[in-house]
Amino acid sequence: MIYILADNVRSGKTSALKEWVSTWDNVKGILCPNDDDRRKYLYHIETENRFPLEVVHSNENTISVGKFHFLEDSFKIANYLLIQSFDDADFEFLVLDELGKLELQNKGIHQAAEYIIGNYKSNDDKNLLLVVRTTLVKDILAHYQITNFRLVAKESLP
Repeated sequence: MIYILADNVRSGKTSALKEWVSTWDNVKGILCPNDDDRRKYLYHIETENRFPLEVVHSNENTISVGKFHFLEDSFKIANYLLIQSFDDADFEFLVLDELGKLELQNKGIHQAAEYIIGNYKSNDDKNLLLVVRTTLVKDILAHYQITNFRLVAKESLP
């Protein structure tokens, strides 16, 4: 099943996921929580490794969305890790946090999302959990041609 965790910006989606991950035996994927300076970092669920993601200033190695600047190399790492986890097929849930404006522009973790969603076969043992802000759900569904899914709130994660 494809689950879509939808809520508003900065509403605690990723924080809820961090708690939820610990309740399952085999969750893989990435989360993008905030550090102590309120900047996003990439968190690899399986290894618990952290990679810088958001930086203060833009440069030739960043992708910018509004006032936010993200390291392109971290997105390359995220895409690689997500595709690798999907291809290994050893997961109960694969988490993609989050699909948003960058992915709608074919940037960010779009490469992994397109590959994973395009090759996913609905399966009770292998689930996808996509994190999307509420205002972008329809656009993400259309962009990735998702027709069979279940919308969930952070209070009712599977």
